[in-house]
Amino acid sequence: MKKIVFILLSLTGLSACATPLFNRVAANSDAILVAAQGMENGLEPSADGQGNLPAQELTANIVYRLLLAEIAAQRGRLNVATATYLELAKVTKDPRIAQRATEIAIYARQPAEALESAKLWSTADPKSQQARQIVVSVLLSQGKFNDARPYLEKMLSGEDAQVRQGFLELNGMLARQNDKRGALDLAKQLAQPYPKMAEARFAVAQAALNATQNDVALAEVKQANELKPGWDAGALLQAQILSQVNRDDAVKYYDQFLTSYPNSNEVRLSYARLLASQKNVAAARAQLDLLIKASPTNPEMLTAAGMLEGQFQDYAAAESYLTRALKANPREPDSVRFALGQVSEEQKRYADAATWYANVEPSEQYFAAQLKVASMLSKQNKLGEARAHIKNINAENDGQKVQLMMADAGVLRDAKAYQESYDRLDESLKQFPDNPELLYDRAMAAEKVNRIDVLEADLRKLIALKPDHAHAYNALGYTLADRTTRYAEAAEFISKALEFSPDDPFIIDSLGWVQFKQGKLDDSIVTLQRAFEIRPDPEIAAHLGEAMWAKGKRSEASNIWQTALRNHPENEALNEVIKRLK
Repeated sequence: MKKIVFILLSLTGLSACATPLFNRVAANSDAILVAAQGMENGLEPSADGQGNLPAQELTANIVYRLLLAEIAAQRGRLNVATATYLELAKVTKDPRIAQRATEIAIYARQPAEALESAKLWSTADPKSQQARQIVVSVLLSQGKFNDARPYLEKMLSGEDAQVRQGFLELNGMLARQNDKRGALDLAKQLAQPYPKMAEARFAVAQAALNATQNDVALAEVKQANELKPGWDAGALLQAQILSQVNRDDAVKYYDQFLTSYPNSNEVRLSYARLLASQKNVAAARAQLDLLIKASPTNPEMLTAAGMLEGQFQDYAAAESYLTRALKANPREPDSVRFALGQVSEEQKRYADAATWYANVEPSEQYFAAQLKVASMLSKQNKLGEARAHIKNINAENDGQKVQLMMADAGVLRDAKAYQESYDRLDESLKQFPDNPELLYDRAMAAEKVNRIDVLEADLRKLIALKPDHAHAYNALGYTLADRTTRYAEAAEFISKALEFSPDDPFIIDSLGWVQFKQGKLDDSIVTLQRAFEIRPDPEIAAHLGEAMWAKGKRSEASNIWQTALRNHPENEALNEVIKRLK
């Protein structure tokens, strides 16, 4: 009997066999698994160990059905495994079996079965927080807010500290729901018994912000901050809400808060980022200096400073901060290595960049770093090595397979092998015909081989698949303006792109270019100057200079071109327009 019991425990997940399956579940589920974190350490029959387990005779039939379910799961017959475990959970009332049924149902993307088994699990083990979280997540994903409410109320009961933490975690559950107004109403209902708890008001503020009810969000977070003065999380949320309405108001709030609480480093860092986004480099650096003086060996602050200096294009300072951060043992060293690779890449030190990217160890950054290694090899004119490196990268899912295909086409494009790049993407689309990224990349490759018909067809299909894809509208509009005389149609597509991304300098550049093609030189110059102020890109400089040249402002055009040429001497668009007009 002891041997049979050991087999049973292994098969029901009390040994390590539950962990690999759950890891796969966590990698493949969406809303259901967001709240299920923490289960990966194995089964949790109850808070006090085995005391709440039912008195269940281990019969031959139970052992047989456990074996059947587990073998079915191993062979990929998840429907059979789920149904068998769910039936066993109903019969045995054993929380471990109910948990195993829940795990497999989630992995099989069977929300109805996951909900039923999680309810059985929660009933069999009332102390299991994970069981309640899964029930809530499934109910919320189905829009059943009223059904979820009793479970959430139970999660928000108990000791004061537990309730406060529960409200802080609530937004993670509600933020992913499509019905933002329903989520806000639920948050208000749950917070109603706690009018003097800052965390409850904070949860309502977050839900209101998600529902784009900024006035409600601001009023609630102000209450939270009055109840809990000097609270970093509250201050950050209030500044976030203010910045969406009026950035100047957000700046004033940051100044006031930091005057009262000068040691709030997270708030100061957020303030520096806001200033950087406003191109206020001097003020942002002043905040960075205060941060570094306060925490000269804090790796996270050093990393943040390095990232911001990279945005300011002060690469020497960025490299200095990031190198210091790496020596200070940061929580995520691979993120720092990746950032150092980006800094080297921006300086066209491609060999150094490749070394940094290659030093990224298996982590969230690893796959992206391997793609970057290939790109750096390509930029050193090592096309064969780059393609061989891409071929040796393992893809764990279809998304990564697509990225590898795009990377292979990308290194061919960098080598000016435009037809081969187009052919590679054409071949890839046979495997993934509706993939938005592949459609966009083939459209761009089609322009290089003068297949404007393919470009237009791909971008129109992409727009049909993703009606809010700003860059698809922009690329189609720009190409129609640049390569055809369909200017009115081009302007319509570019205007649509601007609706989705009004401050994108490249879309603004496209608008200026179609205005130029329509002969609206004054409008074109104003528009292109705006784009160039946001981002002094060499192709925008080429367009702005050409518009000025056509207007007779030839010395100004020459100055713009020469300045851009110093920083980007090999840019094709810039060199072409200078050669053509001068």
